[in-house]
Amino acid sequence: MLNLALQKWRAKEPSLGIWSNLPDIHMAEVLCRMDVDWICFDLQHGLMDYSDLTRLLPAITGVPTTPLVRVAANQPEQIGKALDAGAQGVIVPMVNSADDARRAVAACRYPPQGSRSCGPMRDAMLEGMSYLATANQQVACLVMIETAEGLRNLDEIAAVEGVDGLFVGPMDLCYGLGLAPGNFTDPAFTGAIAAILKACEKNALAAGIFGVSGEMAANSIASGFDFASIGTDISFIRAGALQTLSAAQGKGKDNAPNPRGGY
Repeated sequence: MLNLALQKWRAKEPSLGIWSNLPDIHMAEVLCRMDVDWICFDLQHGLMDYSDLTRLLPAITGVPTTPLVRVAANQPEQIGKALDAGAQGVIVPMVNSADDARRAVAACRYPPQGSRSCGPMRDAMLEGMSYLATANQQVACLVMIETAEGLRNLDEIAAVEGVDGLFVGPMDLCYGLGLAPGNFTDPAFTGAIAAILKACEKNALAAGIFGVSGEMAANSIASGFDFASIGTDISFIRAGALQTLSAAQGKGKDNAPNPRGGY
């Protein structure tokens, strides 16, 4: 198993991905066949659960897009089951301390580097038990920095051995800083981002962020992030539908359409 996205992050090559919140196999198949490096299935806030994951991950097998899963919590059973189902990396939310980061790493690695229990269902089906020889090097452990406590402990978190990258949840980071969600220009927010990028550079970690749009993703890459999402499946559907409706109503692209119809 070669984790192509992780390979790019380690080489400090810019990388774009897609966020999936809908448990729709066909949507996942379409999205992962675009020119993106990774797709993240969201078990924390997405409208999906583990049973959906066992269908979504096989649906994208055979393409170079790396499958990631944001687990619902920093718990070894959740991380292990996501990896056993075929994820090549996990994004772990609410990591607030070095101990939190160490728990996430341990759940991602087989002994002696960690405490992951052996039972790689999906990967053993495809690769056989040779998967065990490379899993510790190819599974990405990404921990989220999204709270004031996480920022206070940023240097200690970034120094934890086995962490592959820090991932920013920008909305929760705003909340953690006492800002309105989406206030990405406030000096407190931009200062936090600068500190996270510096910690990643110091510890040779990949820096990632949840981008709410293509524009935000491009700006994030330009500002020093190694990888960013370009949006969610839900946002793509909504934006495409609104644009098409606007055109059908004879309105310019900058005018909001009437969602209930009419001219």
